[in-house]
Amino acid sequence: MERSRRIGIHRYSAGRSYLAEDQLASETLIHLHSEENKIASLLGTPTDLKELFLGHACSEGYGCFPDAKIEAEQTLSGSVNVSIDQPISSPDSNRGVITSSCGACNADGLEELMEGLPMYSSTHLPIEHPILYQALESMKTLQIGFADTGGMHAAALWNHHLGLRHLREDIGRHNAVDKTIGSGLIEGVSFDEELLFLSGRCGWDIVAKAARSGIGTIVCIGACSTLAADTARSLGMRIYSFMKRESSVAIGLLSH
Repeated sequence: MERSRRIGIHRYSAGRSYLAEDQLASETLIHLHSEENKIASLLGTPTDLKELFLGHACSEGYGCFPDAKIEAEQTLSGSVNVSIDQPISSPDSNRGVITSSCGACNADGLEELMEGLPMYSSTHLPIEHPILYQALESMKTLQIGFADTGGMHAAALWNHHLGLRHLREDIGRHNAVDKTIGSGLIEGVSFDEELLFLSGRCGWDIVAKAARSGIGTIVCIGACSTLAADTARSLGMRIYSFMKRESSVAIGLLSH
């Protein structure tokens, strides 16, 4: 299944319009199934579908199934059905289609949002700002989908011993995180030793995914939201946002 596709366009430049082609990121309706139950419907890029399902299940609290068998089939309408050989069900029956911009759309207030999210109980290792910045810069050079289309988010894992790895891309930032977590699950990664790197901003939903997966630190190029900051502080997590060469905005339990 395609990560991106060339389509015909009208390009406007220097006061004139002409026919051309452009490379666009693929966006497809992806249905996640367990037995006869639909777990979720995602709008995302139809690549790394095993990682997507495993990471979504783990980061949304359905359960972690690193050894599960995943099968994917494209329908005649163009959507994709992805199934797992484990009997699982969604913890939230009110979820509908989860888009690339959706957050905790049906919850109000920090207490409701934090219900069921685990504390980060492992030890935070000291952070060396120049190393994190260089790792984030390296991540940019590995974002092939973004280089091709300008329209894909990326996520990756990093730790002090192995550096940056498990980078995945998707039209949706939540899906990119799910794919990265799923890739780590397959490889048997110990998430309490990992930092989650993001190519964009960090909202509450990404903090919740990290918390459920056991990740204690998030590093992102963009901003973080108030709910993300408050939740990270409450759970003993850390966020480093607006990561630049000489500066960042640090939130949560800090160690230097």
